[in-house]
Formats: sequence, C-alpha cells, structure tokens
Amino acid sequence: MNDIVSLDSVRRGRQRSSAAGSAAEVAHPVFGRRSSSSEEAGTTPPGPVVSFPVTPTTWASEDDPAEVDDEPELSDEERLARVSDTVVRALGRRQLSAGETHDLLVAQGASSDEADVLVARYAEFGYLDDFALAESLVERLSERNHKSRAVISRELSARKIPSELVTEALSRLDDDHEFELARDAAIKRIGQLSSFDDQTAERRLMAFLTRRGFASGVVREVTRQAMSTRKSSGGPRFR
Repeated sequence: MNDIVSLDSVRRGRQRSSAAGSAAEVAHPVFGRRSSSSEEAGTTPPGPVVSFPVTPTTWASEDDPAEVDDEPELSDEERLARVSDTVVRALGRRQLSAGETHDLLVAQGASSDEADVLVARYAEFGYLDDFALAESLVERLSERNHKSRAVISRELSARKIPSELVTEALSRLDDDHEFELARDAAIKRIGQLSSFDDQTAERRLMAFLTRRGFASGVVREVTRQAMSTRKSSGGPRFR
C-alpha cells in the first residue's frame, strides 16, 4: 500500500509539472514583463511576475512624427508681445535711449522694421525720452564724476543718443563751469596723493585730469592751484 501511494504521489507530481510546463512564461514584446498562457486566457497565475524597467522612449517609434511633442509655433503678434514684454521690463530697470532699445528689440528677435514701430510706440507712451536721458547723464557725469564736456560727449554718443541732443544737453556746460569742475576734481584728488612727493603727485594729478578730458591749459592751471594747497610735512615720501 505504501508503494502504491508513493507511485500515485509521483504521478500527481509529474502531472503538476506538465501543467506548469504548458503554462510556460513568454516575454512581453513591449513592456518586457513575462506572461504565461494562462494570462492570455484571462487568469492570473500564482506566484511572482518578473518585470523589467521600461523607459517611455521604448513605447514610441522614433520615426513617427506624431509622437514628437513640439511647442506650437507662435504667431507674429504673440512673438512680438513676448519680445515687447522683455524690453519693457528692461526699461523699468534702467533708462535706455531709443537706439539702445532698438538694438535690444532686434537682439530679442524683432526685425528692424518691427523694432522701429515698437520704439515709436514706447516714445509715445513715455518710456523713451532721449533728451531727458542726455540731461540726466550730463548732470551725473559732470557734477558727480567731474568729467569734461569732451568725455561726456563721447559717453552720450556711446549710448546712441543723437548728436544734436548731445550738443543741446552740453550747452549749459560753459568754459567757466568746466574750469570749476576741473578745479574741484583736482582739489579732491590731491588730497589722495599725500603720501607722494611733490613731483610724483603733480605728475599723477595731471594724468588724472587729462583722462577726464580737460583741456591742457585747464589741466596746468588747476594743477598749479591744487599743488599750492599741499601741506609740507616731514617723514618719507614715496614715488
């Protein structure tokens, strides 16, 4: 009896092995997971199911243009609106000339003709005023930085301000005003050269005033006046 039971057990074990073989797992062609014939019949086999990581690029054909998610092309009106928004924000941070604004618009993607139209519109709305900008720069560069008319003229031209507006803005800086600017700059500078001997201080002061664009006659005179204010003191001097 024990032998019969043992043989029956072996037969049943073989039948189970045969059934498991008929339900052999087959690799899934897309997701990479392994399925069995019982899954095709709508039943889930017992035990764990092996799966493999899959990236979304595996699911779509590279040759299928329908799978490419391109950003829709903007209309000319939408494109210009984006460009204009960028430039208006720049105008809110710093005062620009019409020429600078035109260049910025072109750099952001507007055509030259489109930039002309937008610049005219900004000027109409008060965003641009080249003469007001010129006056502001003249005041700052002359009063605070003690620069000459020649240097200020070059800097305003570099800001693409029209030459006639530059000339008008500089008209209030006459010769007397320029001399006072040079003298103020010289007096301030000579105080910073106290550690140098007279010859070195004079040379450096004249170079400083020349870089500010003052005429040679003005430089010589204000240097003489500034040097007369130096106090002689003992101790070493450096060149």
